Amino acid sequence: MESERLRRIRKENAKFEQEAPYNFCDRWCERCIAEKQNHCRLYLDEFERKLTCIAYGKEPNDPEITTEVMRRQYEAVEEDMEKFIEENGIEFDGLDDGIQEAIKRQEEFIENNPLHKTAQAYHKKVHKLLQETFYKEKSADSRVASEFEIVSWYHTLLPVKLYRALCGFHEPAIEGDISLNDAVAQLDICKKAISESVGALREIRTTLAGYQNQIAELIALLSNIYSRIEILEQGIK
Repeated sequence: MESERLRRIRKENAKFEQEAPYNFCDRWCERCIAEKQNHCRLYLDEFERKLTCIAYGKEPNDPEITTEVMRRQYEAVEEDMEKFIEENGIEFDGLDDGIQEAIKRQEEFIENNPLHKTAQAYHKKVHKLLQETFYKEKSADSRVASEFEIVSWYHTLLPVKLYRALCGFHEPAIEGDISLNDAVAQLDICKKAISESVGALREIRTTLAGYQNQIAELIALLSNIYSRIEILEQGIK
């Protein structure tokens, strides 16, 4: 059962999402609704890059133009950050000398976490399946091409989002700790990735007679990850 604190965090996250939707999404911009695209900084930056390439008669991913556009975007972000630091009187000289040690402990905590290890195992096994099927031009079944795309997209996103979520669970979170809000947001994305992937894998299983056992194992791994995520959420009191 969802705790009162978890419900409050999700309510707060819903407000944050209105301002910065890219912190709560699966990065699949093409599948995002126009309403979110229009106020998503990540999507608008990517759109600007593509338009600039087209305007100069280049391919959408032209490296020279892409580099220049990104340089300008990062400069704007840096200016905003400097303004924020100045307005809030933030001083970096007095930062705790133990920060690096804390980061090291955090990395060790995540690397040894069973959830992280399971996600890594899933990624490795899916990648092998995709290489033997979907990534081979003539091997993939066109009837489940969209399902393969779903599995391909989320199998790389899932470990990354889980890693970020676990960062928020490393140290005991205090009341109002923004890192815990972020962790909950990332877990919600992970659960979406798992649900989408399981549905896609079940469809793929109907067309790949020689991969029944492998796909069953992948679904089992995803179910295991989902269960562990629910346990993490239940621990938020």
